[in-house]
Amino acid sequence: MRKGFTTGTAAAAAARAHARFIIHQLHDDYVDVMLPDGKTLGISVVCGLHGAMVTKDAGDDPDVTHGAAIRARVELREDDAGIHVVGGEGVGVVTRPGLQVPVGQAAINPVPRAMIEANVRAEIGADRGAVVTISVPDGKRLAERTFNARLGIEGGISIIGTTGIVEPMSVQALVDTIRCEIDVQLAEGHPITLVPGKIGEKYLQVLRPGTGAVLVSNAFDEALAYLRQRRVEKLTIAGHPGKLAKLAMGCYNTHSGASPQAQDFVAGTLGLTETFNTVEEICQRHPAVFASVAGRIAERVQADYGFARVEVLLFDMQGALLASSLPTNPGDL
Repeated sequence: MRKGFTTGTAAAAAARAHARFIIHQLHDDYVDVMLPDGKTLGISVVCGLHGAMVTKDAGDDPDVTHGAAIRARVELREDDAGIHVVGGEGVGVVTRPGLQVPVGQAAINPVPRAMIEANVRAEIGADRGAVVTISVPDGKRLAERTFNARLGIEGGISIIGTTGIVEPMSVQALVDTIRCEIDVQLAEGHPITLVPGKIGEKYLQVLRPGTGAVLVSNAFDEALAYLRQRRVEKLTIAGHPGKLAKLAMGCYNTHSGASPQAQDFVAGTLGLTETFNTVEEICQRHPAVFASVAGRIAERVQADYGFARVEVLLFDMQGALLASSLPTNPGDL
């Protein structure tokens, strides 16, 4: 499958192309951009007096920024030898702590920022400075299809990438987002709650309004390992038992392609001898007996990852709280 390049690489290429144009009056159709590992990558550009543009190519990866126009404008400064990278239209601004970029700055991550600086410096020399403005005209709309709003990045997309290359069909973007969400929650002093998706988050908000949750999809393995790395001792996991019971089975990648269905495990845990097609069927026929399932999930996660306390909240598909592994308020059940 075809690899692509990151928004950081696109921004660095556009910046280098415009720097070359204003210094050397070279109007090339492509530029060799330096990547973090020291290698170069030839990228097509469109360049003019007022800036340069690169079309983001994500290869065969389902990236929402594929095909987006990434623009750069370089303005030389003779009074300051530094290179200052700023965000323009369509580049988000960080509003919450815990990310790689401080609050108030444009969401241009450290590696892309360093790439932009190095590539511009290669064209303008050591004695000049520059202000480099990165913009994405369609960035505000594209950001609605990302996790940026959850992370506290407002007004546009992020300029990201650690290697400069996009690996096709990679789950790394999801993993990076999970880690960022955890970092933000910890930086703001919030307790950690993991949910597999929007449904779990919705029902959690009804039970505990204002609770911030980290969406992990099926990547509980990555989320729990990162929490252990960050030395988190207590957490809550909330969602449907059809998904979360897989954790008690030792299946921390809960995707259906990587883990078995959980209805037989749940039925066995509850001592039921009937045959069930789904876990939701068990929820509807035996809604009052799920405390043991919640307890087994909590015990397995706690034992496997070494947490001091794990709370598990189980909801059915209608949002009813089936069970908690810890004592709840009298009105919760």
